Amino acid sequence: MGKTIAVIGAGISGLSTAYVLANNGFEVTVLAKAFSPNITSNRAAAFWFPYHVRGDKRAITWVETSYQYFKKLSADTASGISFKKIVKGIKEGISDDDSWIAFMPANTCKEVPIEQLPDGYKQSFEANVPLVETQLFLPYLQSILTDKGVVFKEANVTDLQSIASSYDTLVNCTGLGASVLCNDSSIFPVRGQVLLVEPGFPDAIFLDNQTPTYIVPRQDATIIGGTYEEHVGVETTEPETLQKLLAKASNVFPELQHKRIIGNWAGLRPFRETVRLEKEANTNIIHNYGHGGSGFTLSFGCAEAVLQLMPLAPEGK
Repeated sequence: MGKTIAVIGAGISGLSTAYVLANNGFEVTVLAKAFSPNITSNRAAAFWFPYHVRGDKRAITWVETSYQYFKKLSADTASGISFKKIVKGIKEGISDDDSWIAFMPANTCKEVPIEQLPDGYKQSFEANVPLVETQLFLPYLQSILTDKGVVFKEANVTDLQSIASSYDTLVNCTGLGASVLCNDSSIFPVRGQVLLVEPGFPDAIFLDNQTPTYIVPRQDATIIGGTYEEHVGVETTEPETLQKLLAKASNVFPELQHKRIIGNWAGLRPFRETVRLEKEANTNIIHNYGHGGSGFTLSFGCAEAVLQLMPLAPEGK
């Protein structure tokens, strides 16, 4: 019999961790109080980009690993993963931290000729990156895990130590829940509001970190974001904010102001200055949380790092 693992949390961090561990012969149970589509990961724009993780050099390996996982998974059209051009714009009169370039896979990023820049922008870069359509990928991944023998149980875990003896290892992927579960005051919510308009335009992802503005063309909708509201823990949208999002996006692509609005949503990013990815001393608990707005970008890379922290490989491995 293999080593038994409980992964706590069924967002992208939990599911990717379960995937990597199951692929390496571990017996995995996912415990969570909610599953897709009723989780924050479903509300992610979910394009690959090193967002607010550039101060942590461990993430260079993590994001590259995730990129390669998504590339492999995209071979199955049912996965909801495609590779899209992303254009990152830098406005005139605004300085930009270019440390993100070091996190891009080799030979994937190039500067856009100045004559191709949107109005008001002084510089732009483009690359091809994974776009993960969460409404397709999360149930797809959960189905794969079920086929691999992963067990899913609805449970509201309020004390890790109380269940630690039931498994060889616990992996804590609870996101914001870790603030209470681990008494970790360094993790806090950052609300993001987005507007959804009818799909079909534009062809590429557009990102302006400073505004901030992002425009993400999915099959079911074009997502227009976003906001970065620290310590706001309410998952509601505000009509005035949504109007401002549309106005900012329309400044880049005027055609968007004529698109039919089909919805909106808000999600809470689990922000922490650095990702907590470590084995807790003198316990059988591994922590993997605090990915902020880069949950998908870091997902499989952090899952591989969890694998390296496992104290023992399963029998026969």
